[in-house]
Amino acid sequence: NEDGMYLIDQHAAAERFNYEKYLKQLGTHDNHMQDLLIPLKIELTNQEAIILKEKINKLIDLNFEIEDFGINTILVRSHPYWLPDYCLEEAIRKIIDIVLSEREFDPYKFTEKVAITLACKMSIKANDHQELPALEDLLERLRNTENPFTCPHGRPTIIAYSKYELEKLFMRSMEK
Repeated sequence: NEDGMYLIDQHAAAERFNYEKYLKQLGTHDNHMQDLLIPLKIELTNQEAIILKEKINKLIDLNFEIEDFGINTILVRSHPYWLPDYCLEEAIRKIIDIVLSEREFDPYKFTEKVAITLACKMSIKANDHQELPALEDLLERLRNTENPFTCPHGRPTIIAYSKYELEKLFMRSMEK
């Protein structure tokens, strides 16, 4: 615009929106589940299977329906409704990895870690082509977030250059 130029990191912007969306959905603790027509089979290492059996209630509390399916294998029969269908297995695996890695369970830290992980994985990636309507939608969603200026990792979503800074970069700066 007439004041300068704004550079927007579309991954960081999408990540901010997704983070706030997932954090809100994780905090509602509703019972909405999505049943799978074909259960998802997830293979675990022996160590992962042992740890997951001890922590299975964490996944049940998140609205997963999981059952054993032989040695070191689980079946996911249903999942929380807010998980994205287009990368469902990856998202579920990330949540299981978080459950497995947590030594002491802190519900707040767990919820935040799940929200950050899902937000990152479910956001636009580098070199993903976006059409103008999708970018306009992204900007509108970013405007409606609580903190539109950084992603959940603290990186900026927007960098602004004033007209003066741009002119100075091209060695054409006028007096302020």
